[in-house]
Amino acid sequence: MVRIEKQTYDYAVEQLHQSRTSQARKRVWDFINAEPSLFFVQCGSGSSVVPWIMFEEDNPLAMVFTSWERAQQAASSCIEQQHEIRVVGLPTDAASMYINAIAAQGVSHVCFNHGPQRFDAEMDEVLLVVGSMSR
Repeated sequence: MVRIEKQTYDYAVEQLHQSRTSQARKRVWDFINAEPSLFFVQCGSGSSVVPWIMFEEDNPLAMVFTSWERAQQAASSCIEQQHEIRVVGLPTDAASMYINAIAAQGVSHVCFNHGPQRFDAEMDEVLLVVGSMSR
């Protein structure tokens, strides 16, 4: 008998939610690391553009996405002023610097792909992983 496994980011996140093992978590990180770009939502206009940060239980949560479509969909469902949002895709090296800048502002957690297949991580873990994401 042959076992066919789905090799997608969403499937890896689903497996992590079910098993909660370090191996499943590493698989999610592997998918994120394989992305050529990461996407961020920026809010505001003119010179007052800031990264989209949500608060959950009074903890700041940075929002990072693996595709432009996911970022746009999440932002559209959560942010009322559509004309003041934009999605920015950054290559891996630049995304690493952008995440470091967000961390320097005191953001302690990151949410990848906000929505049903979200993946949350503490900023320290994110910084460790994205620090090794060079192409």
